[in-house]
Amino acid sequence: MKIYGSSARWLTLSVLAISVTSIHAQSSVRLPDAVVTATRVAQPVTEIVADVSTIDRAEIERLGVTTVTQLLGRLPGIQAIGYGDSGLVYVRGAEARMTALYIDGVRVDSLDGVHLGGGAPWDLVPVSQIERVEVVRGPVSAVYGSAAMGGVVQIFTRRGQGEAALQGSVGVGSFNTQRASAAVSAGQGAWNYSLGVGYVHSDGYNTRQDLVHTPEREPLDQRSASLRLGYQLTADQRLELTTLDNQEDTRYVPWGGGNDYVASGRLNTAALTWQSQWSPNFGTRVALTRALVAKRDDAPNDYQTTTQGVLWENHLKALGGDFTAVLEQKRDAFEAQPTMWDPSIQGERTQRALALGYGATVGAHSVQVNARSDDDSVFGTYQTAGAAYAYRLATNWRASASTGSAFRAPTLEQLFGPYGSTALRPETNQSDEVALRYVDGATRFSAVAYRNEITNLISSSQTLATCAAGYFCYFNVGRASIQGTTLSASQQMGNVTLRGAADFLDPRDDVTGKTLSLRARRVLTLGLEVDSANWQWGAQWRGVGERFDDAANTQTLAAYDVLDLTASTTLNREWKLTARVDNATDQNYQEVGKFATPGRTLFVGLTWSQR
Repeated sequence: MKIYGSSARWLTLSVLAISVTSIHAQSSVRLPDAVVTATRVAQPVTEIVADVSTIDRAEIERLGVTTVTQLLGRLPGIQAIGYGDSGLVYVRGAEARMTALYIDGVRVDSLDGVHLGGGAPWDLVPVSQIERVEVVRGPVSAVYGSAAMGGVVQIFTRRGQGEAALQGSVGVGSFNTQRASAAVSAGQGAWNYSLGVGYVHSDGYNTRQDLVHTPEREPLDQRSASLRLGYQLTADQRLELTTLDNQEDTRYVPWGGGNDYVASGRLNTAALTWQSQWSPNFGTRVALTRALVAKRDDAPNDYQTTTQGVLWENHLKALGGDFTAVLEQKRDAFEAQPTMWDPSIQGERTQRALALGYGATVGAHSVQVNARSDDDSVFGTYQTAGAAYAYRLATNWRASASTGSAFRAPTLEQLFGPYGSTALRPETNQSDEVALRYVDGATRFSAVAYRNEITNLISSSQTLATCAAGYFCYFNVGRASIQGTTLSASQQMGNVTLRGAADFLDPRDDVTGKTLSLRARRVLTLGLEVDSANWQWGAQWRGVGERFDDAANTQTLAAYDVLDLTASTTLNREWKLTARVDNATDQNYQEVGKFATPGRTLFVGLTWSQR
C-alpha cells in the first residue's frame, strides 16, 4: 500500500487504525515500575507528566533489531534514519542534533562538522549491551542543559542481580550477517556485577547504486563490551562503576565514486557514582563521568570529542513532593587532524550549571516545575525553564499541559573551526504541549498536540559574502516552527495485542517558508503481536509520507511503506529461537536521497540463558 492519498484519506485511515486498537478487553498489560529520565527522580509512569516511552530488554530481543535507529524508529513521534555509516533521529521533527543522548547517566555528543552540527552518534551505540531505553519527548534543557530541545534518550546497560546467570546468543542473516554476544551477571551479598561482550559482522550491501565504486558492498564489523560493578557500602550508601566500549569498522562510498573509504569509529563511556540516602527524605548522588566519541577514515577525516562531567544531585521529599537541586560541570574538548582542505582544529569549553526542580502529585493534580542556569565559557549564561500540569479527569483519563524552553550550544567545530565563529549564539526554542491519555488495564490511548518555535537556528552558506573563509561558513539566521499531533493506542485481547500510531507533522523553515528536510509530514504505524501455543508472532507495518531531501524542497523522496515480521519460540527452559524479516514485501525506497536501502532481509538467532 503506497501512501499518496489526500490529508482527508490519511486522517480517516489513522482514526480507523487507532480505533481498532482501542476496543475494550479484560486482560492486563504490565507497565514499567518507574522512569528516572524525565526529572532525574524515579517516578511511577502513572504520575509522570512528560511524554515518555520505554523499551526493555525482553522487547529488544523479541524484535531482533540490529541498530538503535531501528529501535527508536518504532516509537510514536520519532522518525529515525540509518544510512551509510550514519544515523539520524528526529524527535517531534526537531533537528537530529537537538536530541540529547545519555548512556548510564553519561552525556554523549559528537561536536564534529561531518554532520554540520554534530549530535549523538547513534550508529555507534551497540544494541547487544542495552538493558533498557527511556525516551522523553519535548524540551528538557531545564533538567539536562544543552541539546535537549527535541527530547532526551537515555540508554541503560545491563545490571546484575540475584544468583549468577549466564547468557549467550548467536545469529546469522542476509549479507552474511553474523552476530554473537555473551553476558554474565550476579548480585550476591554487597556486590553485584554484569559483564557483556558483543560482535557483529556484515558483508553489507551496495549503499550507492548510482555510483561506480569498489567494493560494491559496504561491510561492517562491530566489537562491544560493557561492565557494571556495584558495591553496597552500607544499607544507605552505594558505589557503582559503569563503562561501555564499542569499536566499529566500516566502509562508505565517496560522493564521486571510486574506491570506498575505510572508516573506524569508537564510543566509550564511563561513570563512577556514589549514591547516599542520608535519611528517609533526603538523598544525594555524586557522579564523575567521561565520554569519548572518535571517528577516523582515509578521506581523510580524523576527529575526537571528549566530554568530562562532575555531577552533584540532591533529592529532598518535602511539602508533599520531590525537590531536586543539581550542580553540574561539564568540559568539552574537540580536536580534528588537518585534511587536504582544512587545517587542524582544537577547542574546548566549560559549562557550569545549577538546576532546580519540584514535582508533586496531590489527589487528581500533578505538577512539575524546573529551572536551570548554564554558564558557558564561550557564549556566557543561558537560562531555561519548564512547567507542566496534569489533572486526572476520571479513574482512567488524564489531561495535561506543559511549556518549556531549551537550547543547544554551537559545536566546538562551529566555534573554532575555519568556517565558524565564537560569535555564534546558541540555538533556542520554546515549546508548548497539550495531551489526553487513557489507561485501563489492557487498553491505552494517547493524543498529544505540540508546537515548537526555534530561533537562532544555525545554518551554513557557500555564497554569503561575509563568510570569513570566503566560500563557506556557519551563521545564525534561521527560524523554524514545528507543530504536530501524535495519536497512539494499544489493546490486548487475550493472546493478541494490537498497536497503532499516527503522526501528523508540519516542520517549517519560517525564513524561506519551506518544509524542513528529511521529515515526513505523515507517518502511520500498525502493529500486531500474537502468542500462539509456544510461539510469539509479530508484524509491524509502517507507512511514511513524502519528504524533501534538500532545504530548497526541489528534491522529493517518494512515500513508502514497509512490513517487518518477527517470530520467536522457547525450545526449552534454556533455549530460545528468534527470527526477523525486515521489508518482507521487498519494497524499493530511499530514506535519504541517493542512498539505497537493503531490500528484504532475514535474520535468525538462537539465545541460551542459564536457568
